[in-house]
Amino acid sequence: MLIAKELTKIFHNGVVALDQVSLIVRKGEFVFLVGPSGAGKTTFLNLVIRREVPTSGLIAVNQQNIAYLKKKEIAFLRRSIGVIFQDYKLLPQKTVYENVAFALEVIETRTRITKQRVYAVLELVGLLNK
Repeated sequence: MLIAKELTKIFHNGVVALDQVSLIVRKGEFVFLVGPSGAGKTTFLNLVIRREVPTSGLIAVNQQNIAYLKKKEIAFLRRSIGVIFQDYKLLPQKTVYENVAFALEVIETRTRITKQRVYAVLELVGLLNK
């Protein structure tokens, strides 16, 4: 579950990227973050994966306020979140299947489960035949 409550991010140069954003994403929900350039989409995602910390407000993942995570805890947070960025970083020498499976292999997911998850995701996004 993701909770943002009155989330604000103001950068050092004075740019207000987010101003009191509140939302709840429940477990199992599939969410799209859309909007015009400069609307704060990337900043919001950077807060969710803890690349940035909020200026004020609350951001919690699985009932844990992530603004106060220690550096070593951030990697565990990111493993629990599925984010696909528009500027995806694919490994050109790998197939579509291998690119999707790579993250699961890094965290030592069993081969059978990796295969199931990769096929399910590729089917979900219409890339199973690629």
